[in-house]
Amino acid sequence: MTKENINNATASIVLRTDVILSDDDFTEEAKVRFNYFSEIMNNCRLAARCILKNERLTPIGRHLFCTRLEQNFDKCKRVLNYEANRLKNQSAPPIPIRPLLVCGLPRTGTTFLYNLLACDPACRAPLILDMLVPVPPIARSDIAAQMQRNATVRASATTADIKNLDISDYEREFNASHPRHPHDEDVFLLLHTGFSVLHFMLTPQDDTELTTWFFDDTNKDFMYEYHKTFLQMLNSVDAPQSHWLFKSPLHNYYLDAFLRCYPSMPIIMTHRRLDQVIPSWIRLCLTMTSIYLKADNDNTVVMNKAMQTLDVMIDRLIKFRRSHNDTKVLDILYDDLTAQPIETVHRIYDYFGLTLSEQFESAMRNWLQENPQGKQGRNSYSLEEFGLPSNAIEQRYKEYNNMFFKASFDD
Repeated sequence: MTKENINNATASIVLRTDVILSDDDFTEEAKVRFNYFSEIMNNCRLAARCILKNERLTPIGRHLFCTRLEQNFDKCKRVLNYEANRLKNQSAPPIPIRPLLVCGLPRTGTTFLYNLLACDPACRAPLILDMLVPVPPIARSDIAAQMQRNATVRASATTADIKNLDISDYEREFNASHPRHPHDEDVFLLLHTGFSVLHFMLTPQDDTELTTWFFDDTNKDFMYEYHKTFLQMLNSVDAPQSHWLFKSPLHNYYLDAFLRCYPSMPIIMTHRRLDQVIPSWIRLCLTMTSIYLKADNDNTVVMNKAMQTLDVMIDRLIKFRRSHNDTKVLDILYDDLTAQPIETVHRIYDYFGLTLSEQFESAMRNWLQENPQGKQGRNSYSLEEFGLPSNAIEQRYKEYNNMFFKASFDD
């Protein structure tokens, strides 16, 4: 294994420059039950093969990519090995998973809404601890085990990276763009399968192999089969009284595959004016890649990739809405959500026939009081900053605007 030494003010560590993936510890029982694992392994190898060719990776960025890809791959193996053994010794049918999905475009209030909805004690949203240290699964009520797991995360290699590589400033800036909360989006589960929008951002400019794979919406069933396996594992120890809550804008790329795993899944889509979404998304992408890539004088490569990801996402969203009239979808405007958050949640629960308890409403009000906007920092952004004229943006996304903002534009 090739390694490279680096010294800084706080520590002397060894930086990784390549990836090692092995299925030697993947059990025979798991191989029989979860044959989609081969696709997961191939996908992780594809990401490594394409991204490590990028000469613009910084030494720290290369190290972080290598270690985190391996860590997520190992989590996947542990989950599937655990589930294979559990299912081997269990005769009872699995507890049904009743999902509710939030999947508006990025920067449209999905994180804000998700955390409000997660306040419902009758539902369950994945905890970041569930996804960072998944095996064995533990119940939310097991406080001692939750505290121990939290200590495990604090002592993990990922946490050590932040300290030893002196990237705390990067973490603070990222949190200002995307606040961290105990409940986090289930796209962390897809990281275990080798999927990440960051991987696309880190590909060389001339890459076609990983780029083609990333935007292909016909071959992603294996990711959601793993997603369902993971949720069945959590369900086996702590099933929610009402429903599971999922959330990620990235699900917009592959909603058909998601629905094949969770038929009749109700969906909430949040919407915000694109002249606000676009610069915010570009700023997040620049922040996300800043520690991984060498400085680019005009940030053109990352900006172009950010626009490409958003273009495809918008096209997929429009296509999905036009071809799935039978899927129950509720549209929520960002301005309504931020102006009247509690009333918006009432509207959602009324629409989907869910019960909104007094305990839930009280928990939401407490969360809003404890998490004012900008608590973890705030980033500024504008179309002008990135050389994007607003009239061109309106024309470029006219179809999306007409579908969700026609009344606003007419005003």
